[in-house]
Amino acid sequence: MPRDDPEGARRSVAQLVRETLSMRPFLLDALKMGIVNYSALARVLQREIGEGSLEAIKAAIIRVGEELVEEWGLREEEVLSILRESKVRLQDKIAVLISPVMLDIPYIVTAYLTDSYVYIVDQTELRGELPPGVQVARDLVALILLSPPRVEVTPGFVAFVSQLLASRNINIVEFISCSTNTVIVLDSRDALDAFSLLHRFT
Repeated sequence: MPRDDPEGARRSVAQLVRETLSMRPFLLDALKMGIVNYSALARVLQREIGEGSLEAIKAAIIRVGEELVEEWGLREEEVLSILRESKVRLQDKIAVLISPVMLDIPYIVTAYLTDSYVYIVDQTELRGELPPGVQVARDLVALILLSPPRVEVTPGFVAFVSQLLASRNINIVEFISCSTNTVIVLDSRDALDAFSLLHRFT
């Protein structure tokens, strides 16, 4: 008759807790900041997971939180270091074009999606007629970050910048990160607030 494996059960519960938390970024953020009621969260997760004692689930939550604090502390410092070395500039008179076909136009940056092409362009350089089906949004502003090469291998940079803007209720129209350039297209009303916010870190 096989024996119970309490250690294996604990590992299983810990893994379930980790997987459940990973699907809720807002809870991970709260754990990083240490503002979670562990007992209350353990009760919620116990109902959701459907197995494991309250103590085991609470212990797993605390363990995940400790790991996040240590890991994010190192990562956040690296992200902030990159921001300090980045140059930030604004460019107005920006248009965003979404086209079902490739366009022969001058652009600042472009991206190919599964069924369309996205172009971020200087709208003063647009000439002539555009093909049918091309969507155009004009009079936007591009916030352009020029970062050191290590930004390409540093996880969390894009997430940090987008969360920073979201914390000020700044909506991002388009966001393209390519090599050492990060291009964030915003409504002109949000441009100065976004620039000032990021400039504090550079």
